[in-house]
Amino acid sequence: MTSSPRAALRDQTPQDRVAASMALLSTIAQGNPPSLVHCRHMFDRYGMVQFAIADIPDLKDGYCLDDNTRAFLVALLVRHLDEGNADARDIGAHALSFMEACERSDGRFHNLMDENGSFTDEVGSEDSLGRLIWASGVGARCAANPQWRTRSQALLRSALEASDALTQLRPLAYTILGCAAAITPQEAALIPAATTDVLPEALERSARAALERGLSILLQHLDDNAEGDWQWFEPGLSWGNARLPEALLRGALALGDTRAAEAGLRALSFLASITQPDDRFVPIGNRGWYERGKERAIYDQQPIETCTMVDMWLAAARLTGELQYESKALTAFSWFLGLNTNRVAMVDPNTGGCHDGLEQSRVNPNMGAESTLSYLHAHAALAAHLRGKPR
Repeated sequence: MTSSPRAALRDQTPQDRVAASMALLSTIAQGNPPSLVHCRHMFDRYGMVQFAIADIPDLKDGYCLDDNTRAFLVALLVRHLDEGNADARDIGAHALSFMEACERSDGRFHNLMDENGSFTDEVGSEDSLGRLIWASGVGARCAANPQWRTRSQALLRSALEASDALTQLRPLAYTILGCAAAITPQEAALIPAATTDVLPEALERSARAALERGLSILLQHLDDNAEGDWQWFEPGLSWGNARLPEALLRGALALGDTRAAEAGLRALSFLASITQPDDRFVPIGNRGWYERGKERAIYDQQPIETCTMVDMWLAAARLTGELQYESKALTAFSWFLGLNTNRVAMVDPNTGGCHDGLEQSRVNPNMGAESTLSYLHAHAALAAHLRGKPR
């Protein structure tokens, strides 16, 4: 049993927190991976548990495909940084097995499993399918383990067959991210391809078609909703916002699509003007979101928003080669470390655990899967990007 991340944060002095934050940024700059202690603690024989009470897994709500795809992505990122990392190996193996177990006999996928290992839904959400395409698309080309690549390709093939039914923007964005990584990982993925092997021809055609379809829909939504100083895909900002411009940017990298690149940078600038206009990231709060023409919500702030913002800035840095975007990614990431509206650390670097949200008067005491994986992903993605730069 690990020590409580919550207790560790509570016992720190302000000077301790500053020192820990600086040490963590130094670790990232050196290309080192995050601690996976808490993440591994959230796994059992079935997969990654969705929720926690403080830092203790809470089994009553079981497991979901969403979180296990996130965990697989984290494992891929960390193994790129440290191929021999035993925690990443075990987390990735368990998460990949869960992803495979979710496939139904008709090729569609479940999302929700109860504490006894029984699926509780008929078919999963669009989000879970999109996340599966993303994780398996990255795994199909970038997994260091050849068996993981083969198994990821099989999952990608099945998931793409169901992807024509996707209509929601965020699942389409995840699809773009996965397909871009599968087609051209050297240009469009968070990490490079593990080998020079290419996708089977039929699978590459399917991935390219899904990528082009997703880009077309996102661009159409941007055209339909953007007007004047409102340059966005929807009439409001809610959750996972930065995934939408990121998808356009990585899709542009994969296909050399100048229209997608310009649109992605335009949407990026709009989102940044609202949530990161200077030296601090303030994500849209989930208590009211932000409807055009109305006041934006500040709280509750979710770690997933910070992760998406980091990835968006890294995509812009890859596309343009401009150092300003790396700096902005580090600023967004620093939300985890206390550069936020409440000036409070959200993570324990020693365990990799992350609190579930920043509320107006407190930090949410729980450290569930989504929040922890959001931090781990952002840390590992930043480290991978900085390691891949010429010195």
